[in-house]
Amino acid sequence: MPPCHQHNNPHCHSTSGAKLLCVDWERMFNVQVPCPDANCTGALKTDRTNFSKNQTLFPTFGLDGSPCWCIVVVLVCPCCRRRFSSNEADVLVNLPEHAASACPVETTCALPSCSCHLSRNAAEVFSTIVVTCGNGELCSKLLFNAINRDCIQRLKVHCSVAKQKKGTTTTMPYPEKDGTVVKQCPPLGDSIRDMHDAAATSQKNAWCVSDHDRHIREIQSVGTTSIFCQDHAFQVIKNHMKGVRAKAVWDTATGTGEIASAVLAPSTETEDFAHAAQQSMKRGHFKPKAKCSDTWPSKKECWESMCPGIEGRLGLFHFQKRIVSTLKKNHIDCTVAVTDLLASLCVCCSEDCEQLLAALKNGSLSRSGKKHSLEEISDMKRSSVFRDRYSKCLRKQLHQPETTNQMLDDRFCKHNVTSSDPTNKPAQGRLDPDWLEPLFASDTKPAIENCKEKACHLSDPLSLEDMHDKILPNPNSTHQLTEFLSLRGESKLEAFHDRFAHFANCGMRNSLADNLNLAGTARHNLATRHKRSLVSAKNPMENTPSPQRKKLPAAWEKVAPHFSHSELWCVNNMAAAVGCLPPFPMAEALPDDNGERFFSEHMTITVPSLKGIWHGEFGECLCALCSKMSTKPVLFTTTIASPKKTKSTTINTTTIDHEMTTTTTTTTSLVNNVNIDVSRQQASWPQQPASSVANALNAANNMAMHAALGGAPCCTPIAPPIPMQHQIPCCHNMMQQQIVPCCNKCAQWLTKRQGRPPHHPLCPRR
Repeated sequence: MPPCHQHNNPHCHSTSGAKLLCVDWERMFNVQVPCPDANCTGALKTDRTNFSKNQTLFPTFGLDGSPCWCIVVVLVCPCCRRRFSSNEADVLVNLPEHAASACPVETTCALPSCSCHLSRNAAEVFSTIVVTCGNGELCSKLLFNAINRDCIQRLKVHCSVAKQKKGTTTTMPYPEKDGTVVKQCPPLGDSIRDMHDAAATSQKNAWCVSDHDRHIREIQSVGTTSIFCQDHAFQVIKNHMKGVRAKAVWDTATGTGEIASAVLAPSTETEDFAHAAQQSMKRGHFKPKAKCSDTWPSKKECWESMCPGIEGRLGLFHFQKRIVSTLKKNHIDCTVAVTDLLASLCVCCSEDCEQLLAALKNGSLSRSGKKHSLEEISDMKRSSVFRDRYSKCLRKQLHQPETTNQMLDDRFCKHNVTSSDPTNKPAQGRLDPDWLEPLFASDTKPAIENCKEKACHLSDPLSLEDMHDKILPNPNSTHQLTEFLSLRGESKLEAFHDRFAHFANCGMRNSLADNLNLAGTARHNLATRHKRSLVSAKNPMENTPSPQRKKLPAAWEKVAPHFSHSELWCVNNMAAAVGCLPPFPMAEALPDDNGERFFSEHMTITVPSLKGIWHGEFGECLCALCSKMSTKPVLFTTTIASPKKTKSTTINTTTIDHEMTTTTTTTTSLVNNVNIDVSRQQASWPQQPASSVANALNAANNMAMHAALGGAPCCTPIAPPIPMQHQIPCCHNMMQQQIVPCCNKCAQWLTKRQGRPPHHPLCPRR
């Protein structure tokens, strides 16, 4: 609506600048929309609009003021008689990109069941806000505030125009905001959370992968060849409903800080996360050399059985926390004692310290160019400022066990008030002048003695060079100091726990909490990988300054610019189709789904499918997926009923390997002279000859007989074989085709063929 500065009619000013959208693709872009139904070849025809029938408009709320009002066309397919709205996802996803971008709504957010839509910019902003704190009420208030501020701005313009024309015309009162200017309010916080949850599971996009599945597969793509660590987090459980009956979240992180797995567990026992741990170990790109945990060497045998030859280490963070937790935080020497404790466990590289001190003294580390004196540097070292600001520029190497024990004993005497041997080990500590209390509590000495016993499990498993990655300084940086990224991983996992607890709010439903946790975890991994992309090569001769880094300020080069690499792949394909170079050469491809599920889906989908599965002597999982003999063929024998339900035919017994090979097929269809490529992954099962089928059937019968006689089965089958039935010939041509079931539930469905085919929770076709 154009501005009305030449008039002082308040009703004109109340609608000035408002956007009115006519969502008619045939009239605006001369595009004939195909029917969204895959089984229909018809094209949608225009029927009528919502304004012509009900005198209503469809609102699209945004953050830039009043909502956009849409005249929505109802489209009807003449073949299947289905009706669609012109602004819903099924229609938008089948349009050319230049036409679909005219509608300011993302296709995944264009939900047909909602009475309003969120604009593209608002949805992007809310996706960050909701993932960060799960606050739907804040998003709703932002929309409501945008409408109110826009109304005030219009009123100010109207009064200004009326003042300029005072005395020439009569000024009418401005219409009321509520009920006149604004007749429809934005959705509330609950509705925004529902919309976010539905959009996260929607596959209505150009790459046909929902955000939920994309985040799962991005977590599955995490691998390592050096070190990984594992721990339990307890604050995350409050975000889920109590019906889940979870007590902790078991998660793992690689040395780079990427989260490889995170599942809800009913307890901290090894049996409750053994399946998730073994599935992570079975990834082809997950081959760690060492493992860090807060309980090592407890359950050492279990981890060695999962990953033979792995070296275990006790995490530095938990090692230090065992002592720090016993100190009195209000004591005047508490900060100094923590600094001394860290110095007794590790030492900084002297070369890195020399370069850092030089940068502090010449003022290149300060924005104002301030040069620090020796006294100021000493004061920073005695506090946490030096460690928080400049530890990234220092490589740290852990002491050997005997050195650690000796330095721990010296630090204990330095801050202790009393001593049992005043001659050889005099006490050098003092009481707090305000509270008159010692720094150490009664359980400090037992904690230190316990740490001395476990010091042999603390040293680094790799050399100093292999334990750190280097990021060369940005060409725009003034200090030109190299940043070092440690591969210990445990401190990064603990830092992730602080953000992990705020991905969702308390008591959310499982689907929404999982979507928020998956989105936050996947974005954390992408941000970590983006930062690791700046790591220099191991060979110094290959380290040449990148001209691309000079184009971006040093403060922004570590911020991930994109979080959906599937969209980047789609853009690369569109550019390649028109003969252009890929604009995003660093885009990552999604791996195939290996069946792993995370967070509450692990307890609601994976764990129920493992009922009755035995655990080994050390708590390891013995299911067919985790067993060493998990590739053993599984036999399915099914019966298909005829269409008249009077006769039945038996499908030949087929041997199916558990490790299935996947092939990618690309289907290209021409719609409105626009090539729409849809890639879908389909699993193919190799057919086995009849002789191998008979041998496998005999082996299965022998195994079942052995188990019936009291013997322990050598492995757990994926699905129990269905009894053979008599073969009855059928003359129907469709029944003569050999159908290979993918799991036991699909095999049972083939006996009656009623409804949609179900699948096992771990079936790759699910």
